[in-house]
Amino acid sequence: MTAYALYLHIPFCRRRCSYCDFNTYTTLGDLQADYVAALAREIELVGARGGRPPVHTLFFGGGTPSLLTLPQVAALLAAARAAFAVDAAAEITMEANPGTVDETYLAGVRALGVNRLSFGVQSALPGELALLGREHDFAAAVAAVDAARAAGFDNLNLDLIYGLPGQTVADWQRTLDAVLPIGVEHISLYCLTIEPGTPLQRALHHGTINAPDPDTAADQYEIACTALAAAGFDHYEISNWARPGRECRHNVVYWRNEPYLGLGAGAHGSAGGYRYQVVRQPRTYIRRMDGDPQPLTADARDSSPVTRHSSLATPFPLSPAVAAHHRVDDDEAMSDTAITQLRLLSEGLDLDGFALRFGRPFDEVYGDTVRQLVGWDLLRRRDGRLLLTDKGRFLSNQVFYRFV
Repeated sequence: MTAYALYLHIPFCRRRCSYCDFNTYTTLGDLQADYVAALAREIELVGARGGRPPVHTLFFGGGTPSLLTLPQVAALLAAARAAFAVDAAAEITMEANPGTVDETYLAGVRALGVNRLSFGVQSALPGELALLGREHDFAAAVAAVDAARAAGFDNLNLDLIYGLPGQTVADWQRTLDAVLPIGVEHISLYCLTIEPGTPLQRALHHGTINAPDPDTAADQYEIACTALAAAGFDHYEISNWARPGRECRHNVVYWRNEPYLGLGAGAHGSAGGYRYQVVRQPRTYIRRMDGDPQPLTADARDSSPVTRHSSLATPFPLSPAVAAHHRVDDDEAMSDTAITQLRLLSEGLDLDGFALRFGRPFDEVYGDTVRQLVGWDLLRRRDGRLLLTDKGRFLSNQVFYRFV
């Protein structure tokens, strides 16, 4: 039976960050109890329709999952363990914002089985935190890590953002110098993208901030690569560094293009040869899971009927909250596999595995593209794998779009 990574979306926030275009809400806190009950029902329904399939990672994402109460976390984990065969050694991650947690809360979630935390720190500098709309200061981030250690966590990630408007190389170095001594197991670095409809996009439009400088961002990335390597981190994915053996097992599922189930408002999933998306609005999501008869919709590319009685085999685990889905044909699956696996820097794309999965050698499908990218020193071959070169890491989007 197929083993899955399970993602649970928690869409509530106390404050929306200026760069955020995720499916999150700051004014719907009164729905939290009803939402958790609806999510527990979706977990139970999908697990039952799939015949209680194995789950090897579970990820509470958001939003701010650390706004859940301990009884709510317990209810969702109990539902998952009842509906799925959750591995006793499963990696169970919760995203958290500094300032929303203390040692008592973290000890509670640790006792419930959460064994990995991901803190959204973003910067060590007050001005940058204000620009990003973050509620916490860096002292709160350090205090959150200390509380997590006291609560028994030994697997922590910190998210940081570089490439900010007006951020200098020296500014970025100050954040790295502040963060590295904390001694966490995993660090994720994301280059800022100013998304449409966000406060940062409006500020850019009105001229109150300048556009980020991509050359400066490239310098900042290079500095981070050097500093993290010196601190003992393995650069295992374009935006992620881990101490040996502490790679995020859940996210590696995405990068290998393996099956995962996304549950909760706005979540995405990939299972049984299909991709799907759950309705975005929490009120609509709750109504769907309460049995609202509103018809479901299917992607125009999918000719199979959308029903309330699908299983993993026909065509994939579907709940009443699914808003749209489509069948992934071989062209899309091969493209997705090339793009996601190349993000894994030390692992890369398994050429034999690709041929076994799709019945066609990679070079038969993408030979001309590969020869061009190898000639440009953006890709290289090693031990039956295709990997980004050091130059290719900096120009990865130029590589990936050629496989679309």
